[in-house]
Amino acid sequence: MEEAPIVTALDLGSSLVKVVIGRLINEYEIEIIGTGSYPSSGIKNGSIVNIETTTKSIVEAFGDAELMAGQEIGAVVVNVSGKSVHGFNEKGIIAVTNRERIVTEMDIMRVVEAAQSVHVPNDQQVIHVLTKEFKVDDQVNIKDPIGMTGVRLEAEVHIVSCGSTALNNIDRCVEQSGLMQLDRVLSSLASSEAVLTSGEKDLGTAVVDIGSGICDIIVYVDGGIAFSSVVPFGGFHITSDLSIGLKTTIETAEILKKRYGHTRVDQIDPTEKIEIPAISGRNARSVFRQELVEIMEPRVREILEMIDHELIRSGYKSALAGGVILTGGTSLLYGIDTLAEEVFRLSVGRAKPAGLSGLVDKISSPEYATAVGLIKYASKLQNLEQRNIRSGSEQDSWVKKVRRWMENNL
Repeated sequence: MEEAPIVTALDLGSSLVKVVIGRLINEYEIEIIGTGSYPSSGIKNGSIVNIETTTKSIVEAFGDAELMAGQEIGAVVVNVSGKSVHGFNEKGIIAVTNRERIVTEMDIMRVVEAAQSVHVPNDQQVIHVLTKEFKVDDQVNIKDPIGMTGVRLEAEVHIVSCGSTALNNIDRCVEQSGLMQLDRVLSSLASSEAVLTSGEKDLGTAVVDIGSGICDIIVYVDGGIAFSSVVPFGGFHITSDLSIGLKTTIETAEILKKRYGHTRVDQIDPTEKIEIPAISGRNARSVFRQELVEIMEPRVREILEMIDHELIRSGYKSALAGGVILTGGTSLLYGIDTLAEEVFRLSVGRAKPAGLSGLVDKISSPEYATAVGLIKYASKLQNLEQRNIRSGSEQDSWVKKVRRWMENNL
């Protein structure tokens, strides 16, 4: 029996570098066979700021994951995020030139290349070209136009680019860790693969991954990606506020946030007290829990308001019948979903990765959505390559390129 393929995800987060090793059981299930994580002091706001420390974090996280899985891993799929990531929509138009006027795979690639002919700054590289919809003559909202008849084919695509320096830093860290990079995937795209169903994409849904240093936003409308954005604030900024306000260390503030944090002061017992541990010769002391939440709520609200601004800027907020799905580590804060509903004026829910088996106890959490999504996204490529090998009919590299792109974007 043919052994199930293995895919390894490398999630470069602002608080942790996470590694997840998964075996592809079938189209709907991934068996988790190894996980590892290590603090990422070399990553700030989603971007690598120190090559050496980030490389060390990757090596340490991989060591734990490989030990758990019982095998060495050489290749990874890695996420891309940070302030240098930009998403924008473009349109392309071509004539259907074959004699029968039937739209073919080659026409798909031609119209997409026409759409992405927009000038990208020299310091940016395109990492994704994702289709939203096609139009054949006067027929609109088409997802797969292959085989349709017409004289004009239009495509609306969402293009994602990232700063060349940021991408080069990722490449260097992966290479210095002794690994080969199979693919780069936008963090929000990966997260949506882990938590959204095709029905939710068709309905119109936004996924907001609230991490430690950054919020990744992606919007689906009519099944296609209509908007993506990054807000350079996250859970660390809440922790920093607590550290200053409670006059304690960042490490202690993080513990207090996770243990006693809440986003709604009106839901806290005003008589409840919490203990702040002793530091630097200072004695332990007690404060009202309400004081902690009074520091947290304004910052959380501010972050949610910045996310709401991006949803409004997208022009698709009114189309989000499926509401907003929160994921990422900071989405675990008590009360953040109800506060988000108040700010967004949309239905809001939390989500964690689904379709998993094996060692799922640790990663069945919103903070592992990006890592699991990387595996699910890469599994599409694995399935495509296997079908191509078995068919033996696709000798032309151009056709392979077309089919590979279509599998990931249609």
